Amino acid sequence: MTTTPPPGEPANPILTEVLARFATTSNPRLREVMLSLIGHLHAFVSETHVTWQEWEAAMDFCAKAASVTGPGRNEFIALSDSIGLSMAVLAASQPKPPGATEPTLIGPFFLDDAPTVAIGADIANGASGQKLYVSGHVRDTAGAPIPDAIVNVWQSDDRGLYDVQDNFDPAHMWGRGRIRCDEQGRYAFWSVMPTAYPAPMDAALGDLIRATTTRYWRPAHLHFAIQTQVADPLVTHIFARGSQYIDEDVAFGVRPSLIADFVQHGPGLAPDGTAMAEAFATLSYDFVLTRPQ
Repeated sequence: MTTTPPPGEPANPILTEVLARFATTSNPRLREVMLSLIGHLHAFVSETHVTWQEWEAAMDFCAKAASVTGPGRNEFIALSDSIGLSMAVLAASQPKPPGATEPTLIGPFFLDDAPTVAIGADIANGASGQKLYVSGHVRDTAGAPIPDAIVNVWQSDDRGLYDVQDNFDPAHMWGRGRIRCDEQGRYAFWSVMPTAYPAPMDAALGDLIRATTTRYWRPAHLHFAIQTQVADPLVTHIFARGSQYIDEDVAFGVRPSLIADFVQHGPGLAPDGTAMAEAFATLSYDFVLTRPQ
């Protein structure tokens, strides 16, 4: 970006001075991003005639978002999700070839220190809801297994709450875990059925949604983040087919390829041989990762 206004537009001495100063930034990529961001923000202020009172309200809004941001909750990620910006960044930065699993949002409730559990373990750890058995494989686009993959999973219970929203105890996380795949790239775990739930409306995100779209629900889903040394990492969701709000996700994260069947079963033997006295559900899903070129 240059410091010269387009032909026909008057010079903006404030913007000119700001751009000239930031043009001395030594990191080329940071310089490019900052000059573009500053130019667009100044143009926005000029085009929409932002008032001082509106600017103060915006600063208060940011402060409100910051006040609730901490371990297990990032209000700024939630705000980015709610205007489709997170998905726009993913689309621009992580294009996937046909057949590869599509990425989607990480969401505001990811924790990087979830407990590591064995294949087939129950990550619910007391979370309420119908029992769910999830299994599948992690492979690359050629069909080869990725045996070193670690599958991170986290979810809400049948109340629509995550552990970090419910008197969180770091020593007793529930509804989340890390599973290391076996040599065939297989993973499996027990948990509970996810449910649709409202986005947290008690802070800045709630203020924004109430004043604009009024749509604040997320359809039922499981979060996954897959880490590996030999393939590109993947962050995605798997959504329950037929879930309420599947067509109006507040975070714009639903993609057709990420909608799957959570199959209902009556009492009987589960796929891992567990005798189930009550009805349960199963999900079978294979993740396809890309390898670095």
